[in-house]
Amino acid sequence: MTNSYRKLRNLTQGPTRTVATVTSHNLDGTSTVELMSGAFITVLGQEVAVSSKAYIEGNRVISQAADLPYVEIEI
Repeated sequence: MTNSYRKLRNLTQGPTRTVATVTSHNLDGTSTVELMSGAFITVLGQEVAVSSKAYIEGNRVISQAADLPYVEIEI
C-alpha cells in the first residue's frame, strides 16, 4: 500500500454523517427521524428535542445540528 493510498483510505472510511429532523422519542431510548429524502428511520439516542435537526451517524444521534434551510439545485 502506498502512502497516498493510505491517506485516501483514512479520509474515506468510517460511517456517513447525515442531518435529519427528529419527529418523536420512543420509550426504548430511540428516536424516529425524518431524512432529507422523506424516509423515516429509528436511531439510538434522545439527546435532541423533537422538531429539531440532528446529526445521525451509524444509526445513532450524535448531536444537534443547525436548523438551516435546505435547497436542492439540479444542474
